[in-house]
Amino acid sequence: MAMYDKGKPYVMHEEPGLQTYCSCGLTEEAPYCDGSHNGKHTGKRPYLVKVEAERIVSICGCGRSAKLPYCDGTHKSR
Repeated sequence: MAMYDKGKPYVMHEEPGLQTYCSCGLTEEAPYCDGSHNGKHTGKRPYLVKVEAERIVSICGCGRSAKLPYCDGTHKSR
């Protein structure tokens, strides 16, 4: 499986709290980590993000952003 199947960001509304975003691309719950990396020796760990306030976020879907886990528009340069 490719690191990420989706070439566009995941744009979503997040509530305050801890969010765990996938970094390996194996999750079935994208963009959230579902633990699919466990035991697979991917060398990847999920991105743990503390959301301080309710907001809209753009989580990278292509895996090439310089600001992971957030989208920086790199997917547009394909």
